[in-house]
Amino acid sequence: MTATLANPGFDGSITVVGLTGARAAPGAAGAQAGSTGPPALTLTTTAPGSVVWAVGHDWSQSAAVEPAGGQAIASEFIDPLVSDTSWVQQSGPVAQARSAVNVADAQPLADRWDLAAVEIVPVS
Repeated sequence: MTATLANPGFDGSITVVGLTGARAAPGAAGAQAGSTGPPALTLTTTAPGSVVWAVGHDWSQSAAVEPAGGQAIASEFIDPLVSDTSWVQQSGPVAQARSAVNVADAQPLADRWDLAAVEIVPVS
Protein backbone atom coordinates (compact mmCIF):
# COMPACT_ATOMS: atom_id res chain seq x y z
CA MET A 1 0.00 0.00 0.00
CA THR A 2 1.27 3.44 -0.90
CA ALA A 3 -0.07 6.87 -0.06
CA THR A 4 1.07 10.16 -1.51
CA LEU A 5 0.17 13.41 0.20
CA ALA A 6 -1.25 16.01 -2.16
CA ASN A 7 0.60 18.87 -0.45
CA PRO A 8 4.34 18.64 0.22
CA GLY A 9 5.51 19.75 3.64
CA PHE A 10 2.71 17.96 5.49
CA ASP A 11 2.89 14.59 7.20
CA GLY A 12 0.28 11.99 7.92
CA SER A 13 -0.55 8.54 9.14
CA ILE A 14 -2.49 5.61 7.69
CA THR A 15 -3.69 2.55 9.59
CA VAL A 16 -4.47 -0.49 7.47
CA VAL A 17 -6.41 -3.35 9.08
CA GLY A 18 -7.18 -6.69 7.48
CA LEU A 19 -10.38 -8.31 8.75
CA THR A 20 -11.55 -11.89 8.25
CA GLY A 21 -15.03 -13.16 8.99
CA ALA A 22 -16.60 -9.73 8.56
CA ARG A 23 -19.50 -8.75 6.33
CA ALA A 24 -18.56 -6.63 3.34
CA ALA A 25 -20.82 -3.79 4.50
CA PRO A 26 -20.44 -2.14 7.91
CA GLY A 27 -23.23 -1.93 10.47
CA ALA A 28 -23.92 1.18 12.51
CA ALA A 29 -21.76 4.28 12.15
CA GLY A 30 -21.53 7.57 13.98
CA ALA A 31 -19.44 10.67 14.52
CA GLN A 32 -19.04 13.30 17.20
CA ALA A 33 -16.86 16.36 17.80
CA GLY A 34 -16.15 18.55 20.77
CA SER A 35 -14.33 21.74 21.64
CA THR A 36 -13.39 20.46 25.11
CA GLY A 37 -13.82 17.38 27.28
CA PRO A 38 -12.77 13.80 26.60
CA PRO A 39 -13.57 12.29 23.19
CA ALA A 40 -16.69 10.11 23.32
CA LEU A 41 -19.61 8.84 21.27
CA THR A 42 -22.17 6.06 21.66
CA LEU A 43 -22.87 3.60 18.87
CA THR A 44 -25.72 1.06 19.03
CA THR A 45 -24.70 -2.19 17.37
CA THR A 46 -26.89 -4.19 14.99
CA ALA A 47 -25.57 -7.75 15.50
CA PRO A 48 -24.06 -9.98 18.18
CA GLY A 49 -20.31 -10.50 17.94
CA SER A 50 -19.69 -7.09 16.35
CA VAL A 51 -16.64 -5.00 17.13
CA VAL A 52 -16.43 -1.23 16.94
CA TRP A 53 -13.48 0.57 15.37
CA ALA A 54 -13.05 4.32 15.75
CA VAL A 55 -10.68 6.98 14.50
CA GLY A 56 -10.02 10.18 16.41
CA HIS A 57 -8.18 13.44 15.95
CA ASP A 58 -7.05 15.83 18.71
CA TRP A 59 -6.62 19.30 17.18
CA SER A 60 -5.12 20.93 20.27
CA GLN A 61 -1.93 19.13 21.20
CA SER A 62 0.40 16.28 20.42
CA ALA A 63 -0.13 13.97 23.38
CA ALA A 64 -0.90 10.32 24.02
CA VAL A 65 -4.54 9.22 24.07
CA GLU A 66 -5.77 7.04 26.93
CA PRO A 67 -8.74 4.84 25.95
CA ALA A 68 -11.59 4.08 28.31
CA GLY A 69 -11.67 0.67 29.99
CA GLY A 70 -12.20 -2.32 27.73
CA GLN A 71 -10.90 -0.51 24.64
CA ALA A 72 -7.49 -0.59 22.99
CA ILE A 73 -5.48 1.82 20.90
CA ALA A 74 -4.60 0.07 17.62
CA SER A 75 -2.56 2.94 16.19
CA GLU A 76 -1.53 6.40 17.35
CA PHE A 77 0.29 9.22 15.55
CA ILE A 78 1.54 11.93 17.89
CA ASP A 79 2.55 14.78 15.60
CA PRO A 80 4.70 17.51 17.20
CA LEU A 81 5.10 19.19 13.78
CA VAL A 82 1.53 20.52 13.91
CA SER A 83 0.74 19.82 17.60
CA ASP A 84 -2.02 17.28 17.15
CA THR A 85 -2.69 13.56 17.55
CA SER A 86 -4.55 11.01 15.42
CA TRP A 87 -5.48 7.53 16.63
CA VAL A 88 -7.45 4.37 15.92
CA GLN A 89 -9.13 2.40 18.70
CA GLN A 90 -11.16 -0.79 18.95
CA SER A 91 -13.71 -2.22 21.36
CA GLY A 92 -15.79 -5.38 21.53
CA PRO A 93 -16.93 -7.89 20.59
CA VAL A 94 -20.42 -7.29 21.94
CA ALA A 95 -22.56 -10.13 23.27
CA GLN A 96 -25.84 -9.10 21.64
CA ALA A 97 -27.41 -6.83 19.03
CA ARG A 98 -28.58 -3.39 20.11
CA SER A 99 -25.67 -3.06 22.53
CA ALA A 100 -24.74 0.55 23.28
CA VAL A 101 -20.98 0.84 22.85
CA ASN A 102 -19.50 3.94 24.42
CA VAL A 103 -16.36 4.69 22.43
CA ALA A 104 -14.46 6.95 24.79
CA ASP A 105 -11.10 8.17 25.96
CA ALA A 106 -10.00 9.19 29.46
CA GLN A 107 -7.39 11.56 27.99
CA PRO A 108 -7.24 14.24 26.59
CA LEU A 109 -9.60 16.19 28.83
CA ALA A 110 -9.65 19.74 27.50
CA ASP A 111 -8.80 19.57 23.78
CA ARG A 112 -10.73 20.01 20.52
CA TRP A 113 -11.43 16.60 18.99
CA ASP A 114 -13.27 14.62 16.30
CA LEU A 115 -14.25 10.97 16.63
CA ALA A 116 -15.88 8.65 14.07
CA ALA A 117 -16.84 5.01 14.64
CA VAL A 118 -18.11 2.06 12.63
CA GLU A 119 -19.48 -1.34 13.62
CA ILE A 120 -17.76 -4.31 11.98
CA VAL A 121 -20.42 -7.04 11.71
CA PRO A 122 -19.39 -10.70 11.62
CA VAL A 123 -20.60 -13.00 8.85
CA SER A 124 -23.45 -15.01 10.35
